[in-house]
Amino acid sequence: MGLTRSARVAAAALGLAASPLKAGEDAIWFYAWNNTIPQAVVQSFGERHGINAVVDTFMVADEVEARLAAGGTGYDLAVVPVEIMPRLVSIDALQPFDAQERARLHGSHPELMEKLSEAVPMAEQYAVPFLWGTTGLMVDIDDVLERVPESALHTWDLVFDPKYASQLADCGITIADAVQEVVAIALNYLGRNPNSMAEDDLDAAFDLLAGIMPYVNSVDGSQQEQILQNEACVALTWSSDALAPQSQLGRDEVRYFVPEEGTVLWADVLVLPNDTGHLEHSHKLLRYMNEPEVLAKVSQFSLALTDIPVSHAALQDIDREILEQVAPKDRRDKLFMLTPRTGSEKRILDRRWRRMQLGL
Repeated sequence: MGLTRSARVAAAALGLAASPLKAGEDAIWFYAWNNTIPQAVVQSFGERHGINAVVDTFMVADEVEARLAAGGTGYDLAVVPVEIMPRLVSIDALQPFDAQERARLHGSHPELMEKLSEAVPMAEQYAVPFLWGTTGLMVDIDDVLERVPESALHTWDLVFDPKYASQLADCGITIADAVQEVVAIALNYLGRNPNSMAEDDLDAAFDLLAGIMPYVNSVDGSQQEQILQNEACVALTWSSDALAPQSQLGRDEVRYFVPEEGTVLWADVLVLPNDTGHLEHSHKLLRYMNEPEVLAKVSQFSLALTDIPVSHAALQDIDREILEQVAPKDRRDKLFMLTPRTGSEKRILDRRWRRMQLGL
């Protein structure tokens, strides 16, 4: 994903990192998104193996990229958005997984793995798929249907067409501060290659986005909070954040939609930091996090999909129904993954994104 995620369970995850233990023989250190790993999963690992497990967390992808790039972390395993992985590999911040260790893991979902391998070929060596999600529309249905027709709920027209965006301005539109994802979605909406860096394609995408900016009240990472506090009625955001009100708070009027034109399929993957000195620890944690029962708990907690179907067997019916909204079967052929950006390409996107928000 590349960006800020909701802090709805940050306190639980951050609490695991409060231990004074240091990476080494007495502890396994895991670096993950703030809303990914439930405390019970970590405690169960420690009880089983007799090793203290410590989860350190990050809030934005730039943070995990910078920390792993700097080295000297001592992390035994880390979770990263797959699109930043090649940049880390290029500076030797990651090491490939042992082929025998990979062979011991459960197989990945063929449909999802095919998309991942096509977008990031080196993932087969340097990454183990962990969690999947999409980037779509989080909608307060009651507020939105007072202003636009129901047909608009299932299309990117809801935010990209000024006709609808202008009607929603009074109740609020918020967009995730996720330049690569938002630009890719805009390009796909325009019928162009979502991963294009051609100047005319970028011009078209940013023109589209600039055209709706007068009706957008925020571009940041707090979409869920804004919807729940009635500061916005529509959010372009991540499925894991968008499903929480319905799943955890019973707010059935807040729904998540994958628009019919298609959208980004994101993947968080497990990687092996190059400076870990305890591969035995890393492999134990890798195998544990790949167990179907563990993945079911992580999926239920994070509201992200796992790619091992059996892991969903432990989910309650309501959770399974909600998770099916992440990637509806009738929309899966319209999902696409982000291809990795070089450092210079990332700077181009970041610069244009900030200038657009400033109206320049």
